[in-house]
Amino acid sequence: MTKPQKVIRFMKKSIFTATLMIFCVLFAGCNGLSKMKNNSKKVRYQATPNPVETRDDKVVVKFVGSIPEKYFAKGVAVFIQPIFTWEGGSIPLEPLTLKGENVNGEGVTINYENGGRFTYTDEFDFRPGMETGRVTLTPVGYKASTTDDEAKFADEIQYPTKTFPTVLISDGVNTTSTWVNIRGNISISPINYNKTQGVIETADIYFPNGLSTLDWNFQMNRTFNSKAQLEELKRIMLENGLPKQITITGWASPEGEETNNVGVSKGRAEIATVQIKRVLDEVLTIMAQRANIPSYEIDHFKYEQLKQIVITTRAAGEDWVHFVIMVEESDIQDKHAIVNIVETQQNLIKREQMIKNMADTYTQLNTQIFPNLRRAQIALYYSEARKTDPELAKQASLNPAKLTFDELMYAAYINYNYETKLKYYKWATENHSSEWAGWNNAGAVSFYLGNYAEAERYLNMARQLNPHNPDVLNNTGLLCLAQKDYALARFYFEEAQRQGSNDAETNLPILNLKKGNYKEAIQQLKGSTCSFNLAFAQLMNGETSNAIRTLDCCLDQNADVYYLRAVAYARLGDKVNCLKNLKVACDEEYNYKERAAVDVEFKSFWDDEEFKLIVKLW
Repeated sequence: MTKPQKVIRFMKKSIFTATLMIFCVLFAGCNGLSKMKNNSKKVRYQATPNPVETRDDKVVVKFVGSIPEKYFAKGVAVFIQPIFTWEGGSIPLEPLTLKGENVNGEGVTINYENGGRFTYTDEFDFRPGMETGRVTLTPVGYKASTTDDEAKFADEIQYPTKTFPTVLISDGVNTTSTWVNIRGNISISPINYNKTQGVIETADIYFPNGLSTLDWNFQMNRTFNSKAQLEELKRIMLENGLPKQITITGWASPEGEETNNVGVSKGRAEIATVQIKRVLDEVLTIMAQRANIPSYEIDHFKYEQLKQIVITTRAAGEDWVHFVIMVEESDIQDKHAIVNIVETQQNLIKREQMIKNMADTYTQLNTQIFPNLRRAQIALYYSEARKTDPELAKQASLNPAKLTFDELMYAAYINYNYETKLKYYKWATENHSSEWAGWNNAGAVSFYLGNYAEAERYLNMARQLNPHNPDVLNNTGLLCLAQKDYALARFYFEEAQRQGSNDAETNLPILNLKKGNYKEAIQQLKGSTCSFNLAFAQLMNGETSNAIRTLDCCLDQNADVYYLRAVAYARLGDKVNCLKNLKVACDEEYNYKERAAVDVEFKSFWDDEEFKLIVKLW
C-alpha cells in the first residue's frame, strides 16, 4: 500500500470515528431525555401546605421537588412552569429551569449520581371562584449545552423538546387564612354629656332580683344608705326650696324576660314615687310651720306648692346603657367582648344568652354589675332638667339641629344601630366641624361598617384637629391595616399605645395574623383568652383542640364562630360535630352555604348527603 493510500485510509477512519462519537453523544443525550421522561413518576412533588392556601388575599403556591439518584442526565435541562386553572381561566406562574451537571446557564443544578431537591414559590391575587382551582405542571425537557434563558413559555424553547406527563401539585385552594378578624377594637371618643347637669341631688333605692317591694334592710340599701339619701333630699329642699322638677325612674338589670323586667321597673318607680311624696309632705309641713300657715290652710298651701313642681315617673325597663358604662369602667377581663355583644346583637334574648355563655364572666356581672342596676332613682332639678334618653333619641332622629354637640354625641352613643350612629356622627361633623371627636367617631363607625374611603376622609380631618389623640391614632392604624399598609398600621398602633390606648394593644396582633406569623400572634393574644382571633391563630398554628376550646368560650357565639369550629372539627375528622356546627353557621348566614360548598376544609364531606343538604341553596 502506497503512502498516499495510507493517509486517505487514516482520514476516512478518523472521520468515521468522529461521526460515531457525535452520534453516540447525541444518542446518549436523546436516550437520557427519553429515559427521564419514561421514569418521570419517580420524581416527587409535595405542595406545602397541601392544598395551597391564601395569605393576605393572595394564593401562595409553594412545593418541593425531589429528584432520585441517577435520574437527571448530565446534558439535559427541564423547563417547569406551574399553571393555575379554574373555571374562570388560567394563570401561568413563574417558570423554573432544572439542569444537569454539564449544562450551563440559569437554573437549579441537579446531580446525576445523588439526585437533588428544589423548592418553588410564587403567588398571585386571589379571586372569588378560585377555591376549586388546581395547580399543575407539565415538565418539558431538552438536550442543550446551556439553558434557554430567553424562554418564558415552553413553546419558546429553541431546542427539540420532549414533553413529560402532567403533574397535579394541588387540587383546590384553602381560604381559611382569610377568616382573621381585621375590624379589631375601634376607639369611640369619650362622651362629655353630663346627664345630671341641673340636678342638685339624687337618691337611689335598691331592690332584690326580680322584686319591686321596699326593704330598707336589703343589703344594697344598707351598703349605700338609701334611707339616709332620702333624708338628704329632705334637707336640701328645706335649705334651697322646692325644685322645679322631680324625676323618678325605675330600672331592672338586663337579664330575664324583657316584658317581666318592664313590669318590675314600673313597680320600682311606683315605690320610689310613694317615698318622694312622703318626703315632700314632710318638707311642706315644715315649710308651712315656718311660714306660720294656719292649720286649716296647710292642705291648700301644700296643694299650691306641689302645682309648681313637675313630677315625672318612668319605667325604663332593662338598663343596658348603664350596664355598658359600668362594664367599661370595671376590671372585668372580657369587658370589651361584652360591650361588643351589646352593640352588635339587636336580639335581646340572643344577647343575654351570649353573655351567659361564659360562666366566670357572668358570675362577675352578677356580683359586680347587676345589683347596681336593680333600682329606682329620684332626682331633684333646680334648673332646667336634661332630656331623658328616649327624648334625646327622638330629637336626634327628628331634628338634630336642636341638640347640642354633647347631646348629639350621647344620642349616638346610646343607639346600638351602627348605621344610625354614623348618621348622627356625620351630622356632628357637618354642623360642629371644629370638634375632633365627631370626626373620629364618624371615621371609626365608617370603618366598622366597611366603608374605608369615608373612614379615611373623617380620620384625616380628626388627625388635623387632634394629631396625637390615642383614639384617632388607633382608628387610623385599623384603616391602614385594612388598606394593607402594614408598616404604617404598626406605626399608628404603637404611637397610640404610647399615648395610652388599650385598644391599640389588642389590635397589634392582627398584623402578625395577616402575615401568617401565628405563633407570635398567639403570644400577643394570651390576654384575650376567649377571642375569635386567638382561636383562629391556634387553628392556623396546628393547635386544633386549643382552638375549639377558645371558640367554645367566646361570648359572641355568632356564625363566624360556628363556621370556624366546623373547620376545626373537620381537621380532626369529627364529622358529627363538624356538620352540627356548619349547619348552625349556614342557618345564621345563608351566604356560608356557597362558601362551604367549595371550601376544601370540607372536601372529605363533599359527597356526604347530610353535607349536601346543609349547603343546598333553596
